[in-house]
Amino acid sequence: MASALRSAYVAVSGLSILGAASMAMAVVRVVRPKEGRRICQEVIGGWAGETILKVLGIDLQVHRGDWPKGPCFYMSNHSSALDMPVLMAVRPPNARTFMKERFRWYGPLGLVTMLTGTLYTAPQEEHDRRVERFKQAEALLRRTGESVFGSPEGTRVTGGDFGPFNRGVFHIATNLKMPIVPMIILIPEETASGTGVQVNSGEIHVHVGEPIATDDWTEDDVDANKEAVRDHFVAWKKELLNA
Repeated sequence: MASALRSAYVAVSGLSILGAASMAMAVVRVVRPKEGRRICQEVIGGWAGETILKVLGIDLQVHRGDWPKGPCFYMSNHSSALDMPVLMAVRPPNARTFMKERFRWYGPLGLVTMLTGTLYTAPQEEHDRRVERFKQAEALLRRTGESVFGSPEGTRVTGGDFGPFNRGVFHIATNLKMPIVPMIILIPEETASGTGVQVNSGEIHVHVGEPIATDDWTEDDVDANKEAVRDHFVAWKKELLNA
């Protein structure tokens, strides 16, 4: 019973905060059309992420140096439903986000994703449409000079390990010569198991690493580079956990 009540509290609290954020974002996009997307992402979205975490009793600790200058491809692991408010609270500068297209229809969450300029991806099984979505995203990012965030795993992976990395995001990083900024989100199992909305109070650490250069990457090396980056994540996480 207590677990069910806690899950309900998490869901209602999160949706209420996202609802308030979406209304504020809608106003900003009307009155500040030029810079509205970035204000929605970094200011209002950052507030929403921080507020959700505080309401849930989450202490977020971010470990990073200065944000890189210029457009980057921010990448992180994806192990929990908390990853979204965590990312919002971290506020990577001027960065759109890749997200599954079905989230567009999730009420206040969907509104927030649309108003912050989220780049929606098609399901893995719809290969041609998925490739087209990535091509459209690449063209947009080339035109705007914005950064982007995406999880190379593409879906939540629980149990502490990394799942396979998808190729799509690495094609974009290669073609745009965007340095990859690795991020690792460490969430204790007792705080969030990753399989639902059952969340307990606790401490979450986000580590932002040094950029990985992609200047000499080519399309022929996408698979090799994808695996090299995954190896980097695996080794780095092991180092962090053993520190």
